[in-house]
Amino acid sequence: MRTKDVHTLQRRVRRGVGLAELLIALAITSMLLTAVAMALDASFHSYRVNQEQSALTQRARLAMHRILTSVRQHDAHAPATSSQLVNFSLGIRINDTGIAMLDDAGNDIIYRYDAPNQRIIYDFNGTARTLLDGVTQFQVSLEPMRSATSIRTGGGYDLLNRATVLLTVRTTDKTSMASETTGQQTVTLSSSAQPRRNVW
Repeated sequence: MRTKDVHTLQRRVRRGVGLAELLIALAITSMLLTAVAMALDASFHSYRVNQEQSALTQRARLAMHRILTSVRQHDAHAPATSSQLVNFSLGIRINDTGIAMLDDAGNDIIYRYDAPNQRIIYDFNGTARTLLDGVTQFQVSLEPMRSATSIRTGGGYDLLNRATVLLTVRTTDKTSMASETTGQQTVTLSSSAQPRRNVW
């Protein structure tokens, strides 16, 4: 074999991938795969958080809508805590953990906060049902006003001018869906309503 052919053959053999090059290529590939995996995990986590926030917001909105609709449609509003009734009749703005009212048929309706169980209770003529679970804060601010009759006769504050509801909800074991794994999300809503019958 000629010397030139031997040198050409050796050059061809040396052109293969060496151990060092192979290790560098594997290191780069593993870094890229790790970056892709971390990006995918972050996107899945964001999706779960968004899903949890959406479910919490929907539940909180439904409960808020129910309470404010009752405030608008019903009559004889008062604080749920009986000790606050005197202050309400004196015209003092009340911050309570519930609100009581009467519907057109004279039925007692109470929305109140059950703090130990973190829920809002809907009480209809003494029959209590859970309206919303996972509630970490529930406050109703009641702003009293005087009716035309009360103004004419010099009476006290006997009507509700405006009710403002503050509601904070968190995912709990009772309310979480199978796809929710974070359990750290909270949603806070606040809204006001005026009874329609109080408008003259």
